[in-house]
Amino acid sequence: MTTTYDPLDAVYTDEADVRLELARVQDICHECRRCTDFCGSFPTLFDMLDAMTEASAERLTPAQQDHVVSECVHCTLCAVGCPFGSGTHEADVNVPLLMLRARAMQFEHHHLGATGKLAARVLSRPDRIGRLASATPRVANAIISAPRGSRRRRLLARLTGVSPDRHLGSFVAQRFRAWFRARPKVTLHRRQASVALVPTCIVEYQAASIGKDLVKVYERNGVECSVSGVRCCGAPMLHAGDVDAFGKVAAKNISQLAGEIRRGADIVVTQPACAHVLAVDSAAHVSGAEAKADAALVAEHTYDSAGYLMSLHRGDDYVLDTDFEGETHRRITYQASSHVRARGRGYPSRDLMRLTGAQMEVIQQPSGVGGIWSLRTRDDADESVTRALTERIAAGNGTVVASDSYLVGLAVTERSEDVKVLHPLQVIARAYGIPDEA
Repeated sequence: MTTTYDPLDAVYTDEADVRLELARVQDICHECRRCTDFCGSFPTLFDMLDAMTEASAERLTPAQQDHVVSECVHCTLCAVGCPFGSGTHEADVNVPLLMLRARAMQFEHHHLGATGKLAARVLSRPDRIGRLASATPRVANAIISAPRGSRRRRLLARLTGVSPDRHLGSFVAQRFRAWFRARPKVTLHRRQASVALVPTCIVEYQAASIGKDLVKVYERNGVECSVSGVRCCGAPMLHAGDVDAFGKVAAKNISQLAGEIRRGADIVVTQPACAHVLAVDSAAHVSGAEAKADAALVAEHTYDSAGYLMSLHRGDDYVLDTDFEGETHRRITYQASSHVRARGRGYPSRDLMRLTGAQMEVIQQPSGVGGIWSLRTRDDADESVTRALTERIAAGNGTVVASDSYLVGLAVTERSEDVKVLHPLQVIARAYGIPDEA
């Protein structure tokens, strides 16, 4: 048994070693049960062990272990406050990193299965798909907007491994980078900071309106914006277990971002899962003193969109515009991002929206969505986590619902079509009176 979460370790993908470590950690989780409601992995594991006369994770078959791993959507919530966590307990438990290791072992030893292999091949190349879909948006949107579970969606699932039951959003005709290049040059009245924006594949190809509102809000507050050279953070490769491919992307991204930081820009990432991958996960997949130093620099200077504004607002030499003359709300329901929480930076989106005068109702209920890997087809899809979030939102008193994650918004819309989920920067843009370009 080797308790290692280092992807560069020689035994990282050794199957016997990984399975022994899974059994060790799963026995600890079975006794603890703190994370029952976070995702399907833990209820599935506990049901398996509870069915035994004498519960022991060592008695789980490889297929059962793989089933537990398949339910993980890499939201990282189970590491937040874990009583047996790395650095806080000698047991050295870090389930999110262990799930990444188990996924890498499955990928290395070809245990993903047919649909898993398809999903890994398709979802791990979102930039390629996005370029094609945004070039022919009518065709792409006609395919993915077919009713969930329809014949067209079931055929798409067989070809791609993408679930026929998930709302996939739509693709824009004008990509975010194209909009940014074409917009009139803006002269800032008072330049207070400079950022390189990582739009992510989601904002680049699907939710460009989030990026547009972010840029306008930042510029109103004296933050000069450029667009980073980073395309995809590599999360789909990492979550699929393709460690070699992700390592190459991570090294390239770290080098690119470090260069932008040294030229005077902080890094702002529009989606929290991507920010976590760039600032946290990528560091473990690069080697060499120079690359490690670059990774540390990137981790220090990488922010989510609301977090960056609040970090400036709390400083002594920055003035945030709090003159909200547009549409404001008396009460806002906010679903707290798991990846922002995992980085230990509080609730910056809540604090930012609170400046508009709104009462904030914070929902820490997980969404069952940790990234686009959660869009894959699963044999035993458990929707209870997302359904519970939707019920919590419906029971709230907010006049508007906000989440940092676009994918969370899609998941909520799947189950409640009359609920529109906004990004916190979109809430701020409307409060400023900035019109919605969407």
